[in-house]
Amino acid sequence: MNTPRRTSQMLRFIVVGGSIAGVACAYALQEAGHQVVVLEQGDGRHESHGGLRSPPNMTRLLNHWGLGPAIARVSIKANRFTFMDGKSGEELGPLVLHDKLMKALAADFLYIQHGALHAMFVEFAKNAGKVVSVDPWKGMVITRNGVRLTADVIVGADGYGSVVRPVVVGPEGMKGVLDKRVSVNITVPTDLMRRHEDLVPLTVSPEWSLWLGHDCATHGLLTVNPDTSEREYAVVMHVPTDGKPAQESWARSQPLDEKFLKLDRFEPRVQKLVRLARTMTPTGYTIYEPFDNWVHESGRVVLIGEAAHPLMPNGSHNSAMSIEDAMTLSTLFSLPATKSHTPLLLSAYEELRQPRCAATQASELRKRDFVCMPLGPEQQARDDGLRNTRIRALLDWDEAEEEYLRETWEEYIDLFAFDAREAVEDWWTKWGPAILRPQMLDSRIESTLGKFESLRLEVDVSREAVA
Repeated sequence: MNTPRRTSQMLRFIVVGGSIAGVACAYALQEAGHQVVVLEQGDGRHESHGGLRSPPNMTRLLNHWGLGPAIARVSIKANRFTFMDGKSGEELGPLVLHDKLMKALAADFLYIQHGALHAMFVEFAKNAGKVVSVDPWKGMVITRNGVRLTADVIVGADGYGSVVRPVVVGPEGMKGVLDKRVSVNITVPTDLMRRHEDLVPLTVSPEWSLWLGHDCATHGLLTVNPDTSEREYAVVMHVPTDGKPAQESWARSQPLDEKFLKLDRFEPRVQKLVRLARTMTPTGYTIYEPFDNWVHESGRVVLIGEAAHPLMPNGSHNSAMSIEDAMTLSTLFSLPATKSHTPLLLSAYEELRQPRCAATQASELRKRDFVCMPLGPEQQARDDGLRNTRIRALLDWDEAEEEYLRETWEEYIDLFAFDAREAVEDWWTKWGPAILRPQMLDSRIESTLGKFESLRLEVDVSREAVA
């Protein structure tokens, strides 16, 4: 990014939650020269072996932070996505990540274990206790053991069950509709898979394999265990809830339950693969309408990651959206603005991120429902469509039909090509000169700052009246 960088007026940030969003944000803000404290109720370790996907828009930012070499040691580069009939195993069609496309995107599509990525940032998390309440007007958090900490900005990065979200969003932040499907994580050691001839190809292929079953789906990909450097196979199953609520945390495993997993709806290879695992981790999901605001009216509390935009579990962009949030916020607070501009920068963050995340949330649910269709005419049309595009998908990028490329790749490219730093740079090009003017002549900036000041006055007056 070519914009000037902040060289003075360090701010104090408190990041609530040691999630990937939280520790990535803390790392980036520290790099920008700010003081950061991370409050995490655990011990900072994350032992999840579940696989996450790092699409190009995420990989590009990790590379920018200098994590490329470390990521390379614990990731696997994807080359294609393969869709299969869940019951028969018939290959319906692939989505090939053509070399020409990936070079244009300047970043790879990678598979990484969730715990491995978290460990790269976790040294910045401090075990300061669970946050039980937030006072947005004082910029204060109170921990379970009664410690009170203040900051210029409080960053809510505490995930699905966020304590900070209701403070910012209000009661709507806890209301939603229970999803009709549950997502289940299963990890299988590849040394067990290699004992079965029909599973051996899965232990070496960089494909992301998707089995499309009746009202459910299974997909799997290779990951690398950062502790042993051994490969593991990360499986995700999307199955109907049958009206039963499921936990919204993927931190607790339970014994494998074949009936719950609808395992009889899948081909023998999938059944054999899943049975090699001893445990499963089901995660329920509450679907929220996009929240109207991510920044508290005090201008001192902001939401990032799943606290701001709870995405469907095990989607392709959960971590990517969190990393983009962290990059956007830290880049804005690297600009040569002053402390008085903090509410304005938080407002810009909200403006830049909300449409992007809302569109991604809708896209992820739409794709999940596409692979989980019940048997019937729509499912048959989907499968026929995949079969019909199979030959075109395998063609070289330059040989493929323009109409096919547009229909297949337009949405992916919109997601993959996005660069959070460039979005901030565009915003700064438009508003930076006005921000740097001593008199702040720009009417929009004056209006934004005036809004926060008037709110503070109203609250101060009301508090005095109560007193």
